[in-house]
Amino acid sequence: MEANLSTINSMLEALCQKMDTMNTAIHEIRVDNAAVREDLAAVKRDNVKKDEQITQLQDQVNKLDQASRSTSVRILGLPVNTAMPNAEIRKIVYKEIILPIIEASKENGDVPSTAHPHPHLMMDNVFAIPAKKDQSSPVILKLSSQYLRNLIFYHKKEALPKMTDPTTHKIRAKYTIFEDLSPVNYTLFRSFASDKQRVNSVWSFGGQIRYKLHDSDYVYKCKSLNDTVESLSKQNPAATAANMSH
Repeated sequence: MEANLSTINSMLEALCQKMDTMNTAIHEIRVDNAAVREDLAAVKRDNVKKDEQITQLQDQVNKLDQASRSTSVRILGLPVNTAMPNAEIRKIVYKEIILPIIEASKENGDVPSTAHPHPHLMMDNVFAIPAKKDQSSPVILKLSSQYLRNLIFYHKKEALPKMTDPTTHKIRAKYTIFEDLSPVNYTLFRSFASDKQRVNSVWSFGGQIRYKLHDSDYVYKCKSLNDTVESLSKQNPAATAANMSH
């Protein structure tokens, strides 16, 4: 019996030693896990900061790209294509767009009545870009000054020719003129324009995308490339409350 008890005590002591070893190992694992979790949390915080920095840099690059287009406009509907000589495109742009705008500006007193600026002094560059099948090519017109570009947007409604829309039979502008948006801003513009269930109208001003919802006259302004209808609504609780009250 005593021999058996001695054997059992020895086994218990060995088991206790193993338990102590296991407890020590478990404690070390917990410490290591805590350290790993802290490291992961630090990495996540660092990644968030880097993502914010990347977004800021992307915004800055896009703003620089848009600023380089501050004297440019995009024209739709002109009878041109990419195969036409550049000189011919210049003549069409001058006749159909520039000349009517200058005449309207003279009548309004924005340009001296005696002014007769040469086309090459007003247009730094003009070129057609590829279009979808059976459509006229959009034209990018880079003007000599931002003032001239502003005159185009100010007088285009009254000065440029009209036509009857073959689908709606309503009178509309023969040519459509937009700001020349950077590729990123154009993508952002299309994302809001395609949300027809919520977005009533979308446009750009100074390269900034703006829009209105169907149930409000509040003008939302996109300040970041990551802006969405949801994010801007959260940033403008007053507008959201106004929407709900309608």
